[in-house]
Amino acid sequence: MSERLESERHLEILHAVAETVSRSLDVEEVLRTALDALTNVTGHEISSLHLLSEDGQTLHLRGDRGFSAELREVNRVLPLGLGLIGRVAATGKTATFRNVTQSPNLLPTAKDAVRKDHIQGFVCVPIHSRGRILGTLSLGRQTSETFGEREVALVEATADQIGIALDNARLYSETVHRLEELRRAQAQLIHAEKLSAVGELASGVAHEINNPLTTILGQAHLLLERPEVTPHIRSRLTIIADEASRAARIVQNLLLFSRHYPPERRPCSLADQVRRVLELKAYQLEHDKVEVLTEFEPCLPVSADENQMQQVILNLVQNAHQAMAEQQDERLLTVRVRPVGGVVMLEVLDTGPGIAPDVLPRLFDPFFTTKPPGEGSGLGLSVSYGIVAEHKGKLRGENRGDRRGAQFTVELPIGEGS
Repeated sequence: MSERLESERHLEILHAVAETVSRSLDVEEVLRTALDALTNVTGHEISSLHLLSEDGQTLHLRGDRGFSAELREVNRVLPLGLGLIGRVAATGKTATFRNVTQSPNLLPTAKDAVRKDHIQGFVCVPIHSRGRILGTLSLGRQTSETFGEREVALVEATADQIGIALDNARLYSETVHRLEELRRAQAQLIHAEKLSAVGELASGVAHEINNPLTTILGQAHLLLERPEVTPHIRSRLTIIADEASRAARIVQNLLLFSRHYPPERRPCSLADQVRRVLELKAYQLEHDKVEVLTEFEPCLPVSADENQMQQVILNLVQNAHQAMAEQQDERLLTVRVRPVGGVVMLEVLDTGPGIAPDVLPRLFDPFFTTKPPGEGSGLGLSVSYGIVAEHKGKLRGENRGDRRGAQFTVELPIGEGS
């Protein structure tokens, strides 16, 4: 009769734990509620739950009950394969002890803490799911009473329930992440369509502006040829002609940039493409008080699609501009073009805050951006990287070594064909 009652009690415990961990798909809540349920219904003094790190080298304490501060600290990170818990995680085999402090496998750093907390009886079981070990579940008590077979079976069954719940939570988290990526991709496609429509509109407006500019420029030159024009009027007409010419160049650059061209590689001067982009950006840079410094050394042309190169340069200049726009101190944009061996190097340097260490590895990931919503799509650097790679070149980003700020470098082979 007592065995039947004990079996019923264990089934109740298992049911309580299973019901608790199945209520949530959040990993942290699964871990917390599993330990609460287990310790509340079994009455053991301590319990702990470790999960394997992503690299599979260490175990991290993700939940505990009844731990002293010292015991929690020595259990925070454990090496896989070493110590009682580390060996269970490595072998996948359950370990039980009447007096855990007598075990030769107990880590020396843990022995004093275990002794101070008067822990004797101890059981550690692996948490696994789908053939993978995810971590360990441990129970301890302050008596030397050995964990019986039924108790061990209960802890193992509980660990299996936790493993399933953790795997479900992981799958749910991955699904949510992928759905979020799809949502962002859809939003970016919609945004790209809007940009395309704006580009078409800008192209039409530019054509309309070009016609009166041509008339203004022609009339100014006709007046300059008149002998009766006084020097004062001549100087004013010269200003009108020069400014109209500059506006016409800007409109022409805008038309070149917004027009859809089939990719065509031919000899291309990177310095010329930089000049075109900086002329388009001149007003915005001047408005935000960004000083522009250009350093162009004589270079052989590269074989490249001019329109695509302009897109790469505009993305890099745009990023540098935005990095400096909010700061109060020096705003200096430096663009260099120089030959190095068999390549032409284009360098875009800013004096902004630089690139955070956690951002560096993801600089060229699609849809990754540190900008607020509406200010960046996370596609500029990714697209630029693809364009440069297609031209058999390299694009890299790093923090400047000599001063604060970031540096992006494009390397393109001289005279290479497609």
